[in-house]
Amino acid sequence: MAELFHMGDVFSSETSDKKKTRLMFFIVALVLIVGIGILMTVSYFYNNRCFNSYRVENSIARGDSNSAVYRYFQGDLLKYSRNGISAMTNTGKTLWNGGYEMKQPQLDTCGEYVVVADAAGKQLYVYNGKDEGTEIETALPLKRAKVSAQGIVAALVQDSDSNILNLYNPYSSTDSLLIEIPTNVDEEGYTLDYDISPDGNSIAAAYVTVSGITVENKVSFYNFTAVGQDKNTLVGGKSFGDKMISGIEFLDEDDVAVFHEKGFSVFTKMKQPEVLFEKEFEESIRSIAFDESHIAVVTENPAEGEKQILRVYSKRGREVLKREIAYEYADMKIYGDEIIFSGSHHCNIVRINGNDKLECEFENGVDAIFPTGNGSIYTMIDAESILKIKLAMKRAD
Repeated sequence: MAELFHMGDVFSSETSDKKKTRLMFFIVALVLIVGIGILMTVSYFYNNRCFNSYRVENSIARGDSNSAVYRYFQGDLLKYSRNGISAMTNTGKTLWNGGYEMKQPQLDTCGEYVVVADAAGKQLYVYNGKDEGTEIETALPLKRAKVSAQGIVAALVQDSDSNILNLYNPYSSTDSLLIEIPTNVDEEGYTLDYDISPDGNSIAAAYVTVSGITVENKVSFYNFTAVGQDKNTLVGGKSFGDKMISGIEFLDEDDVAVFHEKGFSVFTKMKQPEVLFEKEFEESIRSIAFDESHIAVVTENPAEGEKQILRVYSKRGREVLKREIAYEYADMKIYGDEIIFSGSHHCNIVRINGNDKLECEFENGVDAIFPTGNGSIYTMIDAESILKIKLAMKRAD
């Protein structure tokens, strides 16, 4: 019996040790869970804080007239005017430049390619940052030009009674003109806007026709692969009736957005175009912005006076943000996960998740503000300078 008692005592001791180990494990696990939760909460609020000031990290004088235009380009800047174009960093380093003389330069970019066309002449130039640029002279006056990520250019030229979309390969050693798409203005309408897909295989064009008091807006789709060749390049279209089309933009190689006065439509499958989704709004549309992933729309909100409604959609039609805003702004752009609202002296930045990132006044005004690869660093253009700024918090007095 003594031996049995001794073994039971050992068993009881082992059980007690297991309980202590199990309890210690639970305590450590609980501490870790609480710690991770606190860390995630702090990280969320830190990464979603709203800045209200900035520090100037670098500033250089513009050294140009106010007629020069600055554009965001692959994390850097494009500056163009009637006398030439240059790509540069926000610290003033020139990446490449090109010279020309134009009365009315019009610019488009896709990937590493840039096209500048004289909307009052017959010359256009294509740049890729690797050479001095390639010139194309058109037989008819230019209206505008668009470029693909392959360097293929779609140029709209105007004849006396027709518009013609010409497709060029500026790097062809023989004939740069690939395709001509004529449009009779009296029969098919006046060209409102168009765009070329990044792969250069498709064009979507918007036209308006007027017959008496009847106005019709429509979109035509052209494809230059074997599918399109079987149909004389025209592979589809859609009428928008009297809803005025304001713009067309390819979001990627196979999806294109058509913007009109009531909303927008996204089409897909450019070899056999079909509507992917459509959005229409009862309220008046004030602004629309887009990039390759999102479309942002600001509409009036009559019930709330000065407040407006900001909606953001994925390119598949899912509403990812809806919130009220009351910003004073002249321009709206979307870059990745941020929407930038800029005015003459004020800037607001909103994250796609709905949180404000910046609300700030700029003493010297702001012509434009662009993101960089660093989330807290931006490029700001004012009337006199190009500034590299870092977002900051100003303490309340």
